[in-house]
Amino acid sequence: MPAPTTNAAIRDRYESGLSLNDGAPDNVGTDAPANAADTVVGEDADVHVVTADGTNTVDLTNAEEAGREVTVVHDGGANTPTVAFDDADFVGTGPANMTSAGATATVKNVDGTASGWVVIATGGA
Repeated sequence: MPAPTTNAAIRDRYESGLSLNDGAPDNVGTDAPANAADTVVGEDADVHVVTADGTNTVDLTNAEEAGREVTVVHDGGANTPTVAFDDADFVGTGPANMTSAGATATVKNVDGTASGWVVIATGGA
């Protein structure tokens, strides 16, 4: 069976009550938040690259969609940069804080809720 057309895919998203973002794979978002500010993952991001300043906590609120996978990448930064996750967002616990450039964490939302994220994979530089 062939894959649905773009129009059919968009219609299915609309009728299912999902956001109508572009849905393009490999959509990369970048952020360089101020010291101690949250870094917000975009609703259609597949990869979120963070240039940290101090400790920045990943805010997954905009990406809460069942099945959504996001890879967060630590891109270095200033003031002993740390990219942190809030365990309240996860079923169980979230990934460990990332403290070095090149570290990654891939997370997936399993039920479309704020606390429905699980860790798929982690990696280092």
